[in-house]
Amino acid sequence: MSRKVLGIDIRNTSVAAVLVESGLREKRITAHAHRPISGAEDFQSGLRAALQSLAEEIDPAGCDCVVAISADHFSYRNLRIPFKNARKIQLVLPFELEPILPYPADELVIDFIQLSAAGQGDQSDIFAVALPRQRLDPFIEALSGIDVDPEIITVGGLPAALCLAAEADPGEDRLAIEIGEHSSALFVIAGGQVKLIRSFANPAEAGADRIKVLCSMIRHTLAAYGDNADTEFHPLDLVVTGKDSKDDDVEDGLAKILNLPAKALNLNQRLAIADDSPDSRKWNAALLDGALALAITAIEGYDGLNFHRGQFAARKFVAKHKTHLIKSGILAAAVLALLVINVAIESYTLNRQLSRLDQQITGIFKATFPRVKRIQDAYQQMQINVRQAKNNAVLQAETTTHIRSIDILNRISQSIPVSVPIDVSRLVISAETVLISGKTDGFKAVDEIKNQLEKIDFFKKVTISSANIDRSGKEVRFQLKAEL
Repeated sequence: MSRKVLGIDIRNTSVAAVLVESGLREKRITAHAHRPISGAEDFQSGLRAALQSLAEEIDPAGCDCVVAISADHFSYRNLRIPFKNARKIQLVLPFELEPILPYPADELVIDFIQLSAAGQGDQSDIFAVALPRQRLDPFIEALSGIDVDPEIITVGGLPAALCLAAEADPGEDRLAIEIGEHSSALFVIAGGQVKLIRSFANPAEAGADRIKVLCSMIRHTLAAYGDNADTEFHPLDLVVTGKDSKDDDVEDGLAKILNLPAKALNLNQRLAIADDSPDSRKWNAALLDGALALAITAIEGYDGLNFHRGQFAARKFVAKHKTHLIKSGILAAAVLALLVINVAIESYTLNRQLSRLDQQITGIFKATFPRVKRIQDAYQQMQINVRQAKNNAVLQAETTTHIRSIDILNRISQSIPVSVPIDVSRLVISAETVLISGKTDGFKAVDEIKNQLEKIDFFKKVTISSANIDRSGKEVRFQLKAEL
């Protein structure tokens, strides 16, 4: 069965739509269109007119519609939450965000991406995104004007970043940037996940000066991310999408200043998606990649952000999939009947096994405690007797020594020879481990530092987490992990 997904990418100055039809074997672009939003004074009217024009060219009826709105409408925060359960995180997140956002919690629509667990315990690192409801409602109203009730409303540029994260190799870091006319959004991709989103206004300068200011903003964002990240971030490349027409040489400018390969996204070529659209106009990747990425993420089911979960109409879903739901219901009823029969048989078998086990437990109890004549619950009575026996035994408690951080620093300083050049950039001391990050002049020096640290009696084991030559080629960046 084929599925039709319509991606609608709403930016501040234009709207793009791409219709993708997916089957069991392939995906095909069957229609695409782009419309400017005219009338900067009344954005709502211009948006309604642009959507109406798109609907006349691409009929949204019978399609699963997914929508993205410009990233500069949202607020982004990286947080550490004392829960791993997603439901609990969703409940406490408004109260965590309210003190650091200029909006009351009840006026925000919030979603989050749960990143890797934060060390040990029940903590989680999350990436939270919030949107004032008063900014979201006009988009929903404009979409309702063309009878579109989207299944997903997400951050512009995020679907393209999710596609890049899905195709990245394990341990591969990447950067993606969506450049709009008035604002840009930067996406940090590491470990197959989008770890950070930052939106910033585009500089007013033009040409080379514009690119220089843009690079400065990217560097500041990466520096802030590096200070808070657990591991070093070394992007393989920078992928550019949504660039303005006046920035035709933006990839070359970014690559030259950032010393990083930069290239345009061109998602349909990257994913080898055929374009069967009747529109004879040339595919414009800069304008249409965002809408195409929306459709692809919905088809593939990539886990992203959705600010329209509570708005999705269940009645519409039932009407759309009524035939399949009836067939699934019949199959589910047959499976349920088989399960009931299976449970009844297993219950009878287990009862017989339990009876035999109860007899064995009673026999063991009588052999172990022959003086006990009255037996009511052999298992519980055995637990009580064993507990009493333990209480009568002499227990020796192990004592643990508290190691002060200043003592650890002193021993590290004394252990590393003066002849070994080292520049420590980060030192993290926890209850069980010590992480040391820095630079030295070669891999032999890293081994020498490791060997000297292993001689400290505080440390059980010292391992080299990473050791890489930096961009200058003259020094080696390293990270050591010592277990206390």
